[in-house]
Amino acid sequence: MADLASLSALTSSVKTAIDIAKFLKGSDLSFEKAETKLKLADLISSLAGAKIEISELEQLLAEKDKKIRLLKDQLSIIDKVIWEAPYYWTEDDTEKDGPYCQNCYDTNKKLIRLQGNGEGFWECKNCNNHYKDSSYKNYKPKLSVRNSGKRNSWMLT
Repeated sequence: MADLASLSALTSSVKTAIDIAKFLKGSDLSFEKAETKLKLADLISSLAGAKIEISELEQLLAEKDKKIRLLKDQLSIIDKVIWEAPYYWTEDDTEKDGPYCQNCYDTNKKLIRLQGNGEGFWECKNCNNHYKDSSYKNYKPKLSVRNSGKRNSWMLT
C-alpha cells in the first residue's frame, strides 16, 4: 500500500535526521571540519527527504478527504431520492425537486434533470431517453387533406 510505504520512508528519514543531529551535538570540537560538513550535508539531505515525504502524504490525505466528502454527498443524496414512475425525484423535509432521469440514475447514480414540454413529455439531454407521465396526452394535429384538382395530387391544409 503506497501510503504505508510513504509513512515508513518518512519515519526513516526523520529518524536518520535526529540521529545525525544527536551525533553533531555530542561531538567533540576536535573533529575535522570536513567530517562535520559531511554530517551536516547528510542531515540536510535527510530533512529534505522527510519534507518531500510529508508533502506527498499531505497530497494523498487531501485526495482521500475529497473522495470521502464526495462519497458522503452521494450517500446523503441516496437517502433523498424517491422513485415515482417513470422518473426519480429528490425529497427532503421542505421540498420536492425533479424529475430526474431513471436511466442515468440507475446506471451511473447521476441525477440528471429532465426537460419537459409542459404536457407530460420529458427528455433527458444526457442519454436522450424520453419519458411520458400520467399527464401526457397524445396530441394529434388536425390535418385536412384535399384534392388539388390534379390527378393523384393531394394537399395538406
